[in-house]
Amino acid sequence: MKNNFLQDFIKQKQIYLFIAPGLILLLVFNYYPIFTALYRCMYTWDGVTAKFIGFGNFTRMINDHALRSSVPNVLFLTFFAVGVALTIPLIAAEVVFNLKNERSRYFYRVLFTIPMVVPWMVTLMVWRFIYDPQAGILNQILTGMGLKKFTGVWLGDPKIVLWCLAFIAFPWVAGFNFLIYMAGLENISTEIYDSALIDGATGFIRFLKIDIPLIMGQIKLIFIMTIITQIQAFQNVLVLTKGGPGYSSMVPGYVMYRSAFMYTRMGYASAIGVAIAIFLLGLTIINMKFIKTTIEYES
Repeated sequence: MKNNFLQDFIKQKQIYLFIAPGLILLLVFNYYPIFTALYRCMYTWDGVTAKFIGFGNFTRMINDHALRSSVPNVLFLTFFAVGVALTIPLIAAEVVFNLKNERSRYFYRVLFTIPMVVPWMVTLMVWRFIYDPQAGILNQILTGMGLKKFTGVWLGDPKIVLWCLAFIAFPWVAGFNFLIYMAGLENISTEIYDSALIDGATGFIRFLKIDIPLIMGQIKLIFIMTIITQIQAFQNVLVLTKGGPGYSSMVPGYVMYRSAFMYTRMGYASAIGVAIAIFLLGLTIINMKFIKTTIEYES
C-alpha cells in the first residue's frame, strides 16, 4: 500500500504540487484550530498561560447563566430559520421555474442572486437603521400611517428582540437556498413532467407528488445546513444587540466569543466551541444515517 502511494506520488507529483498550497492553508487555518480547541478545552487558558482542569470547563458551562439563557434563544431562531428556509425560497424557486418565458426566468434568477454579493455586514447596518428607535424607517412608517402607538425600541425590548433578529433579511427569498432549489427543479427530467401531464398531474398536485419528492435531497441538505449555520451564528447579535437587553437575545456563539475576546477565557471558550461541534456532528450523523429520501433508498 505504501509503495503504491509513493509510485502514484512520483507519477503525479505535479498535481500534488498544485494542491499543496491549498492543503497547507486548510491544515493551518481549519484543522489546527480544531485540534487546538480539543486540547485547550481541558485547561484554564488565557492565551498565554494554561492550567489543566480536566472537565472543569464543561462543568462550568452547566452553571453559566448566560449560556443557559442562550439555549432557548438559539432554538427559537433556529426553528424560525428552518421554517423559512424550507418554504419561502422553495415557493419562489417553484414560481420562477414554472415561468414560460426563458428570459423572464433568467431575469428573476439574477434578481434573486444579486443580494448574495452584498456583504452581510452591510445588510446588518441597514437593518440596524430600520430598527433605530429615533430615526429608524420602521418607526417613521408607523408614525406616518397614524400608528404611532405601535412604535417601539425594537432591539431594546426583551419581549420582541428575538422576533426582530428573526425578521432580518425579510422576505428571505434571495440567496443560496433559492439557487439550490432551482438547481434541483431544473435537474428533473422533462419526461417525468410529460408523463405527469398525460396523467393529469398539474399545478399544485404536480408540486406535491413530483417536485417535492424529487428534490428531497436538496431539502434535506438545506435543512441540516440551516441548523448548522444558525446554531453557530452570532454576528447578528454581536452587531445589533450584544446579547441584550439582559440575556434576552444571547446565543451560544456570542457567549463563546465574549468569553474568548472580552474576558480572555480561551479555555472556556474552546469548551463551548467543542460542545457546539459535538452537538452539530451528532445532528449531521442522524441526518445522514437515519433521515433518508426515497431516491437514496432506491440507490
